[in-house]
Amino acid sequence: MADVIAFLIKHFYDLDACPAPSDLGQILEDIGFSDLEINQALMLLEVLANSPEVAETRYSSGAMRVYHHEELDALPHDVINLLYFLDRAEAINGEQREFVVHALAHLPAEDITVDMAKVLTLLVLWAHKSELPALIGAELMMALHGKAVMH
Repeated sequence: MADVIAFLIKHFYDLDACPAPSDLGQILEDIGFSDLEINQALMLLEVLANSPEVAETRYSSGAMRVYHHEELDALPHDVINLLYFLDRAEAINGEQREFVVHALAHLPAEDITVDMAKVLTLLVLWAHKSELPALIGAELMMALHGKAVMH
């Protein structure tokens, strides 16, 4: 699924620039992506397209996200640490973080990695037309190419 997301980010300015889901599915199939990858990506895009607008402002309430024991069992510590870092650096807001957590929770355990969390973060930021600090954005983009180093 990460390859499909990478393709979308590279070839479409934002979520609004994507073709209709049926057309996009056909484009992705013609390129050679698997049905599973296409369906997962289209499902995420549908959720993002139907979610309420995310406020552009970042919150700085000092509140801390407490993870449920089931989330702690499912999410590796390095993924939780990444999300904490992105939240504290104000690269993502609470709603965006929750989208990433929810999307990760629906993946097989072996696919829940820091790189996948970075790719999903890029997806939600791309869909919401959000800007982020250049150094953090560059690090997240490296996950699309398999060269991520920040953990």
